[in-house]
Amino acid sequence: MARVLAIDAGTTGVRAIVFAADGSRLGSSYREITMYYPRPGWAEQDLAEVWEKTQSVISEALGEAQLSPSAIVAIGIANQRSSIGAWDARDLRPLSALVSWQDVRAADRAENLTAAGFFVTPNVSVSKAEWIVHNVATVREAAAARTLRLGGMEAWLAAKLTGGAHLCDHANASATGFYSHLRETWDDRLLDTVGVSRQWMPGLVDCGGRLAVTDTNVFGASVPIAGLCGDQQASLYGMDCAAVGATKCSYGTSAMVDASSGHALALGGPGTYPLVAWRFTGDTKPTWCVEGSVITAGAAVQWLRDGLRLIHRASDVADLAGSVVDSGGVWMVPALQGLGTPFVESRARGMLGGLSRGSGAPEIARALLEGIVHRVCDVAEAVWAATGKPAALRADGGASQNDLLLQLQADFLGLPVERGFEVEGSAFGIARLAGRGVGMQDGVWGEIAWRPERRFEPSLADDRRHALRDLWASRVALASSAQG
Repeated sequence: MARVLAIDAGTTGVRAIVFAADGSRLGSSYREITMYYPRPGWAEQDLAEVWEKTQSVISEALGEAQLSPSAIVAIGIANQRSSIGAWDARDLRPLSALVSWQDVRAADRAENLTAAGFFVTPNVSVSKAEWIVHNVATVREAAAARTLRLGGMEAWLAAKLTGGAHLCDHANASATGFYSHLRETWDDRLLDTVGVSRQWMPGLVDCGGRLAVTDTNVFGASVPIAGLCGDQQASLYGMDCAAVGATKCSYGTSAMVDASSGHALALGGPGTYPLVAWRFTGDTKPTWCVEGSVITAGAAVQWLRDGLRLIHRASDVADLAGSVVDSGGVWMVPALQGLGTPFVESRARGMLGGLSRGSGAPEIARALLEGIVHRVCDVAEAVWAATGKPAALRADGGASQNDLLLQLQADFLGLPVERGFEVEGSAFGIARLAGRGVGMQDGVWGEIAWRPERRFEPSLADDRRHALRDLWASRVALASSAQG
């Protein structure tokens, strides 16, 4: 029986799942990873803690599955993207924190680089790597000794699992800011500009294949690491979104919309960006995608729980919002952390309006869900400017378990929404990539692939849907202009 271990190292935690050929879970485990905020605007994680927690979830997932490491035929690693840290090649000792994609300590430098003609935003790795090299003494010492290694979460975990392999896949690389999309390699001119040697950077590899082998003393067996991919691209692959325009939305703390553009690099509307979706050995070109983001999705539900205390658990929002047939005129723009695609207004503020004496917790909860759904529509429309509209939107992530949310999404998009049978889409996708990487062709690595658990059909008349979207446009414009 084929068994693949998927490691999904996200921003808030790391998960390990052992998948069988039919897509079922044999064992799984999850641990949170601490995010530290040592100064305003800084956000970082401890590389040693990342490795410790990863070891724990691997052990626990294998234990639940009652499997030894030698029973695993392939390992895949999906991860948060654009974070970066440093370690020493001699002993794999961390030399810096993993500076998170959320960190803005070098935002001014990113803006300067953009003005100089480079496409560098504050959330990508470029200005963070430059900051690490110039400000951390142990990093400078390793650079002088020619033992410095820089990389993201995937490179760090691959190095620890293998005893030193220094690898990054094209999908992750395309999200760092260091990647030349046209040449499909590291951008030497940008590396030189920020004083980062190419020798410190990982070697670029495909997303699937026999990329490296685990160290027996570390993992307990020699097993191929056969899949590496950024979490959102792995989710896109897991949900069989290879055809041009095929689109998925991952509903988590944020909501990420990705659409395949096939073998052509394409540009969408404002606030979208092209990425390598995946690449395999033998492909003459990678598969590309276009991505956009709703910054505040599940985080808005957390605010309803922690800020307003209207619910006890995030999952309670579905029942609360579903207890009324509509929002009673209440509306909410969930711009609690600014507005992402297509507005790109980091200083925008959330707004709650339309309140009356008859408004209560259920109406506010429903207005919040409707606001999240409208924002996904905004992002999807910007993404589809590059790829065209698909026949259906596929959904994964924790919040995709909310039936009301997905029904509203189908209604406001005027498009069916299909929920996958595996909620952890990134883990499932990297398992499929790793299975393909070792030549597996049965089960979810072959003809079974992805399948919907439920399909939500739109129920609103087109004129009503258009009226609601027009009304939303006026409300989101208010939030965009009400900057703090």
